[in-house]
Amino acid sequence: SLRLGAGVGNPGYFTYAEMIAEMQSLESAYPSLLNVFSIGISANGNTIYAVKISDNVAANENEPELLFTALQHAREAISGTGMIFFMQYLLENYTTDTRVQSLVNNRELYIVPCVNPDGYMYNYSGASASYPVTGGGLWRKNRRPTGGAPFNIGVDLNRNYGIDWGNCAGASASCGSNVKTDDTYFGPSAFSEPESQAIRNLVLSKNFVAAIDQHCYGSYYSLPYGRPTLHPA
Repeated sequence: SLRLGAGVGNPGYFTYAEMIAEMQSLESAYPSLLNVFSIGISANGNTIYAVKISDNVAANENEPELLFTALQHAREAISGTGMIFFMQYLLENYTTDTRVQSLVNNRELYIVPCVNPDGYMYNYSGASASYPVTGGGLWRKNRRPTGGAPFNIGVDLNRNYGIDWGNCAGASASCGSNVKTDDTYFGPSAFSEPESQAIRNLVLSKNFVAAIDQHCYGSYYSLPYGRPTLHPA
């Protein structure tokens, strides 16, 4: 039964607490198919949760492993709620839909619905509405203070990974920024943030054959690498 969150002032998306509760509820209802676990701790001390979905979820079977992530950018709320709905859909239709059953039986699916809990919780708190640059629940980065002026807070987690980190020579302005107040600030170094480190460590512990990072900027998808000129075939 797909449902939206019911938090105070809820705009129609799960709060982070509701995401956690929903994952735990699904684990209780489908203990042989879903397992909830932590992949790390955010800059502000919040646990970053993931789930594994598979037919023998407690076993490490010789099956292709897939990774789904969402809410690297805190203001893209629908991406995280969409991942909770995806979990619900797989489990609730497992016994009646042969396509779902085949997928779950022959894959190990890992889902991290909220990579950036600090930024997401900050938006939900209403505090971001008073921020002088980005208000109204539209905070994007994580919430780690980066030093210097009071408003030097946060790193764009989606631009903090190791491949081509900080290499924006000849690229568009959306590539990234070394200015701490910018929404696309890529941080002081690759994997400088505990949230990106958590994803890195999860990836290194598995053998993922495919990964989908859910955003909500537009109705399209991007294939790696973002700048093919840096990775000639």
